[in-house]
Amino acid sequence: MKLDSIYANNIILAREKTFDNNIVIVDGQGRSGKNLISVLLSTMKRMEKMRLDSQIDYIPRYYFLGKLTLDAAIIALRTEFDEKYYYNSISRDVNFRLDDYSGVMKQGKRFEYFKRLFLPADEAAVARLIKQNPIFQEMTHDGLHVAKLYFAALQERLKIIHVFRDPIGNIYEQNRRNFGSRIGDDPRELQLTYKWKKYILPIIVIGYEEEYVSANPIERLVIMVDIMFRLNVQGFEDLSLKEKKQIFFVEFEDFLVNPEPYMKNLENFIGDLFGKSSRRILSREKCPRVINLQERARRRDFIQKNISEKYKLIFTRLVKDYDKKPWLNWNK
Repeated sequence: MKLDSIYANNIILAREKTFDNNIVIVDGQGRSGKNLISVLLSTMKRMEKMRLDSQIDYIPRYYFLGKLTLDAAIIALRTEFDEKYYYNSISRDVNFRLDDYSGVMKQGKRFEYFKRLFLPADEAAVARLIKQNPIFQEMTHDGLHVAKLYFAALQERLKIIHVFRDPIGNIYEQNRRNFGSRIGDDPRELQLTYKWKKYILPIIVIGYEEEYVSANPIERLVIMVDIMFRLNVQGFEDLSLKEKKQIFFVEFEDFLVNPEPYMKNLENFIGDLFGKSSRRILSREKCPRVINLQERARRRDFIQKNISEKYKLIFTRLVKDYDKKPWLNWNK
């Protein structure tokens, strides 16, 4: 029997039987402050620890790049979410590194995942999941612009929290991590890339290849942060009214200064309460804190001194559009 005689069939993939649990995705650009929101959420009674699973990030990209059919993308996402939900319940494939934000020791229920190492798996784990009905938590990067596929796969089970951060801080912090030069060159940097001429580029810059290749590292960050800010805004606008109501927006700097109103609204949005350990995490993260406007000005000057006039125009427009805070109307 030949392989192509089996796989050439025109079948529609299906996965109707899932755990049917609620799912929260915490989303935003790189270095946008998602970690703080995620670890705080993990203090909620039913909320699982934050996870970072690259395929959950990338499957929608494969679909919108035309590399996956719609049925394959939906089934791949459902399978990934079910697998990781089950794995969490038995602490399989769970991060125990002490300093990682996705590690159990940074989370609200720090010792729960050690205990699960010794609990039975298989049917017993499924029974626990059905009884406890935990909320699965995942972190994504710029998932809002492809949220249409997440909703197609998960529908009413899904809620998304998207974190916006001042692009001045975003670009500055990404530059500290050398994101303007590492992508495509450092094997530890795992963003999706593609080949253009002789260059390996992040898929974020499709259509902006000439600009990206000729730009310096900070100019590249201006390009990427600007593109993704606008794509994320457009991704939200493209959703149905019902889907839009399943999204909550957080302005990172505003949260740092005054987290309490956000936390109350997040409790209402998710339908669960923050636990006592949220105070420990807020203290650890120095939240609330005063935003130093002079530091913002210093960072802005640093960026502008290191980019050409062309990118100063893009950067200025980006900051101006961000400062309009369109999400304030979206949360109403």
